[in-house]
Amino acid sequence: MLSWIQQRWAALWLLVAAHGALCLFLYGFFPLKYHSGKLAHMDDLPNFINGVSIDGHEVYNSGENSVILMVIDGLRYDFATEEYMPFMGELLKNKSGCIYVSVAEPPTVTMPRIKAMMTGSVSTFADVALNFGAPAVRGDSVLRVTKSRGRRSVMYGDDTWLRLFPGLWADSDGTTSFYVTDYTEVDNNVTRHLDKVLAPDEKKKPSFDFLVLHYLGLDHIGHLEGARSPKIKPKLLEMDDVVKKIYAGMRTWDRSGILIICGDHGMRDAGGHGGATAAEVLVPLVIIKSDNFQCPHPLGPGPTVAQVDVAPTVAWLLNAPIPGDSTGRILPSLLPVDYRQHLYLLHVLAAHNAKQSLPANTEFYQQFKRAESQFAHFLSTGQESAAKIAKDFYEESLEDMSKYLTETTTDFDLFAIGIAIFVLYILTGALLCVTLYSFQQDPQRKTSVVRQHRSQASTIVAFAIIFFLISSTLLISCFISETKSRFCSFNPIWSIGFIAVSLAVTAGYFVIKSAIERTKDLSALRELNAIDYLLIIGTLFHSWSFFGTSFIEEEHMTWYFFWNTLMFFILIRTIVVVVVYFTKRWSGATEFQDKLDLRDKMSSVGISIVPQWVLLIALHRYLRTMNQTGDRWLFLPDTADWLNAPENSFYLEAHIVIGTILTFGVCLWNVRHMNNFMQMHSALTVCATACVFLYRISTNALDTRYAFLKTYDPVIIVNVFWGLLIFQVLFELATYIGMFTKCGFKPKNNRNKFTYTKPKAKSEDYFYDEMDEPWNFEEVKLNLARSLTHIMYNDMMLIIILLMRPHNVIMVPSIYFTCVLTSKCLDHKFLDSRTARRTEVADVLSQALVHLWIGVLFYFYQGNSNSLASVDLGAGYVGLREYSEVKVALRMGLHAYAGPALAGARLFCALTTAPSITWNQYLQSVWRVINIFALQRVYQLVIYCVIATIFRHHLFVWTVFSPKLLYDFVATVFSMQSLSTIGNIVLLTHVTSWFARLFTYKTTL
Repeated sequence: MLSWIQQRWAALWLLVAAHGALCLFLYGFFPLKYHSGKLAHMDDLPNFINGVSIDGHEVYNSGENSVILMVIDGLRYDFATEEYMPFMGELLKNKSGCIYVSVAEPPTVTMPRIKAMMTGSVSTFADVALNFGAPAVRGDSVLRVTKSRGRRSVMYGDDTWLRLFPGLWADSDGTTSFYVTDYTEVDNNVTRHLDKVLAPDEKKKPSFDFLVLHYLGLDHIGHLEGARSPKIKPKLLEMDDVVKKIYAGMRTWDRSGILIICGDHGMRDAGGHGGATAAEVLVPLVIIKSDNFQCPHPLGPGPTVAQVDVAPTVAWLLNAPIPGDSTGRILPSLLPVDYRQHLYLLHVLAAHNAKQSLPANTEFYQQFKRAESQFAHFLSTGQESAAKIAKDFYEESLEDMSKYLTETTTDFDLFAIGIAIFVLYILTGALLCVTLYSFQQDPQRKTSVVRQHRSQASTIVAFAIIFFLISSTLLISCFISETKSRFCSFNPIWSIGFIAVSLAVTAGYFVIKSAIERTKDLSALRELNAIDYLLIIGTLFHSWSFFGTSFIEEEHMTWYFFWNTLMFFILIRTIVVVVVYFTKRWSGATEFQDKLDLRDKMSSVGISIVPQWVLLIALHRYLRTMNQTGDRWLFLPDTADWLNAPENSFYLEAHIVIGTILTFGVCLWNVRHMNNFMQMHSALTVCATACVFLYRISTNALDTRYAFLKTYDPVIIVNVFWGLLIFQVLFELATYIGMFTKCGFKPKNNRNKFTYTKPKAKSEDYFYDEMDEPWNFEEVKLNLARSLTHIMYNDMMLIIILLMRPHNVIMVPSIYFTCVLTSKCLDHKFLDSRTARRTEVADVLSQALVHLWIGVLFYFYQGNSNSLASVDLGAGYVGLREYSEVKVALRMGLHAYAGPALAGARLFCALTTAPSITWNQYLQSVWRVINIFALQRVYQLVIYCVIATIFRHHLFVWTVFSPKLLYDFVATVFSMQSLSTIGNIVLLTHVTSWFARLFTYKTTL
């Protein structure tokens, strides 16, 4: 198994296996909600109340109604005021309508909220992952029960409704909900149907029984510009006009029309949603009726109701049974005044909940039985006192029943969770062993010839035996535990997962065994200094800090503290080095050796390092104020709010220009590491930067006196931008292969870094075999790797400043300056007084960890957090005319993880430019860095999975712990993609080198 631990990409494969284990953990932690399968029917209505007869169908009848559900996506509670929606506000003021505070359970994204309103049951957190796929609802719903009663349902708006409830609509016109840059046509497409659908027929009846209108424009404005955008009020006034139009249309019918206006979720001030803040979970729910209606509640915010209450309310209004899995209640203002019908509806709801596996020994169940007894007494005697007592008992039992059913909607698959954590633990150990093995110096990794030629057959037999033992252990565990986990169901799909787990554990065992046997000397770690230990301890402690929920919500504060501590340590050490240098120099010390050492140290970074570091501290203090993040202090104004104010547009434009120009300067500086054949890379960089400026102008982020520039199509500009970046990579590969030299183009002044030469040590009459000739292929491969890595870094910087919010553009060059200056200050030759020691391992370890820190630091500087509400959807639609899942996901991912991506890319660029580095040394450094990155990611995964499992019954499990798990999943995918990109660059150098050999031999021999 020696080849496994010597394989340079073993850590990447182990990371992929860890990602599979994480998927298994998420399956156990976020099980899909399995519906009871019960489909409601009118025959389920009770005809006897504790032995007293009652005509259920007659009493349940709500009359002839048409219901309109108007969902305004992103409508938070403070938007439903007379200032924003004057007509609706006037109706509420006159008590011609009722407003409620509706609570949208997390996760506050569209698809789970639609399911809650139509099924009456709370969705699971797994619906966040399914929000983009929106599979059809398999359980009972309002739409199914109304269709079974012959009602006609119509939908205009968000096509998520069509995907969730296919085949249940008499008429529909869906619009995609994910193209967030459109906030005009997406709503006009809904409103244009109103004249036709609201018009009554010759009998003065509408053409529908249930109409759903889902408006997306408000939510899209929030995603693009935030809740304080000046476009919010005009959009709400537009929605108010729609309400006015619907109200006028309902009054022309000869039947009762009920308009329900609500938001599926709210939005934060920054515009995002998905979390559990008050702005996200509290939405208005307004009831307006066309005929004589007087709101029974006093003026004010109104009572609090649950979003699941919409389902039984609509079902009853349409004379359909309550959906089978509903846990909601009928909205109070719509309940009939008649005691008999009122109590019967409460009884139907309570009896419906009682059938959903409620334990009979609970107080709320006993309260239900008491209410039933009092209701029967009222039916027998007509005493109003019995009716009032029954009403109170029913309401108390319903409240507790709903709470109980909401909390017990899902079960954790603890067996799958346990297996996943065990696999992650094994893989973490394997990555640790591989990483320590790679820290050995070259001579220590040499093995005997006998070991190298050990029989492959014996290795295969040993692997098969261990695999059999582990598989048997898992199989026995399935039977002994008598688990109902699908992991042990042994159907074809899960059997593949079962085998994959056994293979992962077996491979991890052999990796650990081989690495332990061959890790003989870790003396290179003796070169670690105090700052190195600070980096290591901080990285290890960070994962354990998640035992506190506040440390998850406010994770950025942990990283800010770590970074401030590191900057202080580096400042002190740097000042000490400078002071010692000048003291020795001015004192006329005769220790020549010491003076030479100090002179070498100072020449490597310069005397100006201290003021540079102080300026960097000031820069980070400013960047830290740019975006408020986390949860506790999110409401406080930040620098971004000030910059985005209309009166401060000049300073915002200055941020864009300065950030873009500095990025352009960094890109031109990096061109020196490329084969700037015919100055092509410089020209392409200039053109790409010009596209960025043109895009900002065309989207009105930058003002200009040249009005014609604002008429340019942003999509065309972005497409040209992508074409320039792609051409740059292809041009470099063609130059490497030698295609331009073959065509007769020759660079001036020997600027071609891809020139193949022979050493002149041999005489001209020395015979070389064609394939063994001592060409400088490794040197040229290193040049290509250096060039491609810097092209990747340049392109990434340019792409990110294109995707960034205008006020965040300054982050991109700041990451570069932070990485460069920190790398200088952490150089062991600068900080340590010891000389003549090999510090390659210590340098790689410290550089890898500090770049991880920088990446995470800027991740939070950018305004990200562990809440789903901080996801910026707007970045996903830069340069797109229509929704494309892959393109949107890639843009959003790169934008969200811009900090880690740029910091990691800068590190790999630094590896290629190390002094006197060879191809093999470069591969060795890449190997070590990939091991460290993979180990850190999997280590954090296993610790957090353990923490999430321990706190799975915590009050904040769905609002704090669960979103962090999803972020860890995405971060793991991002890590795999990033490390595989470096692997692809190395692979590309080998492939193009093979092509280059063909051109070289043909042209030189």
